[in-house]
Amino acid sequence: MLISLTLSLALMAGSSAAMDAYLERAIERGVPLFNQGNPAACAAVYATALEGIASGDGWGIDATRLANLEYQLELASSVTDPREQAWAYRRIIDTLLSDEPLGAPPNDDSRVLFDFSEAGDFENWRIVVDGVMGGRSTGQLSKQQDTLLFTGETSLENNGGFSSIRAPVPAGSLAGYDALRVRVKGDGRTWILGLRDRSGSRAGSYWSRFETRAGELQTVTVEITEMVRQYFGTPIQGKLQPSAVRGVEFYIYDKKAGPFRLEVDRIEAVRLRTN
Repeated sequence: MLISLTLSLALMAGSSAAMDAYLERAIERGVPLFNQGNPAACAAVYATALEGIASGDGWGIDATRLANLEYQLELASSVTDPREQAWAYRRIIDTLLSDEPLGAPPNDDSRVLFDFSEAGDFENWRIVVDGVMGGRSTGQLSKQQDTLLFTGETSLENNGGFSSIRAPVPAGSLAGYDALRVRVKGDGRTWILGLRDRSGSRAGSYWSRFETRAGELQTVTVEITEMVRQYFGTPIQGKLQPSAVRGVEFYIYDKKAGPFRLEVDRIEAVRLRTN
């Protein structure tokens, strides 16, 4: 038994050394590409090396660490900016080389993104109205005790008709979950719950409409991959993966003019499926 244990440890040490050499070669290939202004090619080199480890045998990685590696690869693959993605893969490589723990997938069935109990929950929300296209709709945000209140008025003048609020969420916040759940008190109008895959005006936006009952607290749950990608309000092809979510938003865009009111009480990522 002692001989068997010694042999196993020797094999593991050899596997670890082989993996280190393999990853170091990937770095040697990737760094010049990054420095030459081609971060996408660098990211591809790193990704190929890491996927080879994740899918291959003989590297001496136990099942838990392997599962964590696969989770981290899912997060990195969802990063859309080539430079950020290259660094995301590089951080995984450096973690493997240093033998430090890899971040594990979430094991809770839900994760609160905003519950408006802390001042920080309000700080990053901003308003976007149709004035950017010549419309005359309005929007105001106010902080209630433990809710976010969005009010204003939609106008159909100058082909307008929408008002919205949005806030970023940290990269990977929804990885491992498959739905978004919000608790809101509406005004009887039709609202849109949206998610974005990156920040900025060119971000992809994915929508799901929901009906509200005036003055009534409601819980709305939306499966992320079922949300419809939009381009200036027009549906287009494309699905959003939870790990790619970078922002959440609410729109009033029901082709009606008049006052609106939406009180947001809670926003959380949830896991509907356990397999």
